[in-house]
Amino acid sequence: MTVILDQTSLRDLATMSDASGVLSVYATADPRDRTASPTWRRTVANAITRLRNEVASNGDKKHASAVLTRLDKLEPELDGILGATEPGLGRALFAPVSSDEVRTVVVQVPLDDCAVLEPKPYLRPLAAAFATGAPAGVLAVAQDGVRVVDMRFGIARDLTRFTFAPDTGEWREMRGPASAGRPGIADRSASQTDRFDRRMEEQLLRYLHSVRPRITELADQQGWQSIVITGDSRLIDVIRKGLPANGPRDIVLLDRVVETLSVSDIAARVRPDLEAARVRRCREQARQARDAALSGGQGTVGLSDTLGAFREGRVAHLFLDGSREMRGHRAANGWYYAQGETPPGEAATDMTAERDLGERMIELGFVGGSEVTVLPEEAADVLAEDEGVAALLRW
Repeated sequence: MTVILDQTSLRDLATMSDASGVLSVYATADPRDRTASPTWRRTVANAITRLRNEVASNGDKKHASAVLTRLDKLEPELDGILGATEPGLGRALFAPVSSDEVRTVVVQVPLDDCAVLEPKPYLRPLAAAFATGAPAGVLAVAQDGVRVVDMRFGIARDLTRFTFAPDTGEWREMRGPASAGRPGIADRSASQTDRFDRRMEEQLLRYLHSVRPRITELADQQGWQSIVITGDSRLIDVIRKGLPANGPRDIVLLDRVVETLSVSDIAARVRPDLEAARVRRCREQARQARDAALSGGQGTVGLSDTLGAFREGRVAHLFLDGSREMRGHRAANGWYYAQGETPPGEAATDMTAERDLGERMIELGFVGGSEVTVLPEEAADVLAEDEGVAALLRW
């Protein structure tokens, strides 16, 4: 089953589990590598081979047999993930060992090249894709209305168009050649032309004002985390004023006329500014969490305090440097602790080592209804002194 990547599908994946393991395979097809055996395909194939060898050598023959049998049955699906001619820049597959369920994701942004077997799906590459590739809307404003383009995870498509149809009614433009030696007629003609243009502009501005609630409704329906408004600066301003100044979305204003371009060209023109705005927002939000924590407000920084907030169900928004290694332990009740910490009444010897607490916090966030932001590399330094993790809290 191919799933559409959004917050709901990520939460659904986070609830998937299998004591025998969930196989997570990621591949990023490099379109520049046109060789018979592309580097990215070899990398993933080698990762699957290593996984086979590790499972075969772990001493649990029953488990090894189940995993290897499942991998053999998955070969058609794995061939699809690794197919050089298949669509999609980023591909992902998730398959529990103990069932026939298979979920795949295809996007047009890079993901990773790896194969992982753990009790739950490996979600960090998909979570990271949200930081710079989450759903966004492009509003190309022009004299004939608003063209609406949806962009998500590298894929752009025309969504709809709000078309301006002027109502001239009884009034019309009065143009005519000026009579030689009769300047008054020329003046009246110019005046009538100016009046016509003003009326047309007034109608257009009223129309743009009228569609602002529909644009807000569309943004909510599509789950846009950002909106790019592009076109004539006067028209951009009308649309912009209909959106909350400090709302939940990035608003990017571009004084460029792109309305007549192809959808792919529009996406190419706005993508750098959109991604830059998203990186800025990630940095600002992570800094807000850090400032809240350091001032005694509703925030945490560091691994210990953030894990404690998860145990209390208080995390509203997790911020994570995905490149940082975070090790710790899992208690018998399933909760996670930083290294050197143990829950009351439990000995360190009763704890199970956990080598990737970052991934565990991503799972906890999605399952618990928290927002999760894996910080882009350009924004991760804001948490450099805080073990690469911070959170805004519910209370």
